[in-house]
Amino acid sequence: MESQTELRYRQSNRLLSLLLDNHTVEEVVETISYLMEKPVVFIDINFSIRGVSRTNEITDPSWNLAIAKGFCSHEFIFEIVNIEEVKRFPKERTPYIVGLESESKVLVSPVIIREKYAGAMVMFFQDAEVTNQHLELLLLANEVLTEIILKIPQYKYIRGNMNEGILMDLIEGRDKENADFKSWVLESELNSSNNLCVLVSEQNDDGLYQEGIKDSLRDDFYHVFPKSHAIFYGNQMVVLCTDLEKEKTEKGIRRLKSFMEKHGLRIGMSDFFNGIENFQYYYLQAGAAIRIGVSVHQKKRFYHYGDYKFFHLIEKIHSDTRNNLKDFVQSSLLILEKYDRQHQSELFYTLNTLVDHGCNYKETCANLHIHRNTLSYRMERIKALTQLDLADPKVQFDLAYSFRILEFLRHQ
Repeated sequence: MESQTELRYRQSNRLLSLLLDNHTVEEVVETISYLMEKPVVFIDINFSIRGVSRTNEITDPSWNLAIAKGFCSHEFIFEIVNIEEVKRFPKERTPYIVGLESESKVLVSPVIIREKYAGAMVMFFQDAEVTNQHLELLLLANEVLTEIILKIPQYKYIRGNMNEGILMDLIEGRDKENADFKSWVLESELNSSNNLCVLVSEQNDDGLYQEGIKDSLRDDFYHVFPKSHAIFYGNQMVVLCTDLEKEKTEKGIRRLKSFMEKHGLRIGMSDFFNGIENFQYYYLQAGAAIRIGVSVHQKKRFYHYGDYKFFHLIEKIHSDTRNNLKDFVQSSLLILEKYDRQHQSELFYTLNTLVDHGCNYKETCANLHIHRNTLSYRMERIKALTQLDLADPKVQFDLAYSFRILEFLRHQ
């Protein structure tokens, strides 16, 4: 007959062998459940059911409902976090016992990744006593599961915390109207409604961020914007900045530019907004700022959406093939472009600079590095060729958006 020592050795080897062949979280749960002949559930930081085995032996109705849904309801979580044992939640993996209303009990082993709570393994007991063997093997299963989560890319969002899961769901437009999801937001660190903005960061080579540098990047980013939450999505690092004040943001952006140089990044910044439920819309703004900014101003690294909002508008119009954007351009500008080509002059650029500076002659001269008389001479030529009345605000507006359209078209 096999001794207890031999049995434990065999069981431990069975669990450790899972690490060698890139087994899944679900397989770890199934294995520990098989070895202990007990139902086992793994729940992640978002209280989603990520692995479950022998569910037919679970008699607690609240757990049965959660398993059937695939996630724990807000009411159920509220009940869990108010259990006295859970209030004394350990900061380590050591399993502890929690009694259930159904008079059964569970052995809970918190999953701790990078010193943060990332979920829990839960083993159910109907009548049997909890032994040292249960404690030792559940703890070992926890350690194996943790290594698998760190090792396999598909589990990268289990590695973080509730904030990451919520931001991912918001980006992809999932569950925003779900009552339980709204409860998650209230309980998370994202429960902030004012002075929010989104930053989207991409590497200059358009590649994916390497796993090895993600934590370093995120830590550096938190040093620049302490009140922020970052996730990696495709080839982007997406950051929600909360409770920003304009003055501090401007200082942060100066530090951010050094950060970009250090890591070879380009960054798009959304407008400010209120309400985390609007995160997806402003994430798309920040992404558009990079996409359009790179095509218009290739040498820049930082792109604020406010500078490219009009380009975003005309991009959407341009996507409709029925629209010819040049139809919306002030015809006088086309006359100036043609004149400049024929005479190697700079009337188009001069008028563009004047409009950009609100028709202020002094600022325009300083920007163009020309004398006021030179500017006056050029403006006389422009008026003679186009008959434009630059004192008319409507004409100034028409010219402003026409210059933007032509700039957009030059980079298509």
